[in-house]
Amino acid sequence: MRKFFGAVAALLALTVAAAVPAAASAAPHWFKGKVELTSVPVPVTTAGGLTLIAAGATIKCVVSDTEEIWNPVGGGAGEDLMTSFNFSKCKITAGSSACPTKGFVEVLSNGLSWPSHLLPGPPIRDEIQKMRIIIRCLAGTAPDEFEGSLTPEVEKNKLVFGPGSGALTDPFSNTLEIIGKDTMSAAGKGAINAK
Repeated sequence: MRKFFGAVAALLALTVAAAVPAAASAAPHWFKGKVELTSVPVPVTTAGGLTLIAAGATIKCVVSDTEEIWNPVGGGAGEDLMTSFNFSKCKITAGSSACPTKGFVEVLSNGLSWPSHLLPGPPIRDEIQKMRIIIRCLAGTAPDEFEGSLTPEVEKNKLVFGPGSGALTDPFSNTLEIIGKDTMSAAGKGAINAK
């Protein structure tokens, strides 16, 4: 009888050990307040201040975007589609020969819409794919386009760009890093979050 209970206890321990990693890596979903979103896309707008570091220069911009977020039918990580990503009031705060502090700077998004999906954490991140950002530092010069994916952290009502978010690259392997917070909002009450 002892052997039987010992075998059952060992089997239970293995079952619990196998279940813990599966639960810890469960696919994260989008929520509005305490309500988990369905497969019906919810329109979201964002606004914030982002700092772009590229070409030896630091450029501060105001950003606003529109996107739709939802959770797929049958499970899987929450998804979204960024339909606009607009930069305005961009200023060079630290310059270089390519981007002098005094002078023209233009920052544009390209190739929208950008798909994205949530990545399990901690922290939970939103992997924004197929991003294309163009920077032109002097009027009349050729623009530099950076491409790739970024993975900002999802906090309550915010996408937080910084350590762990990655970088975009241009055709010459130069990088573009983005730092800052982009605040999300949807119609009605309830914070946008992922868990």
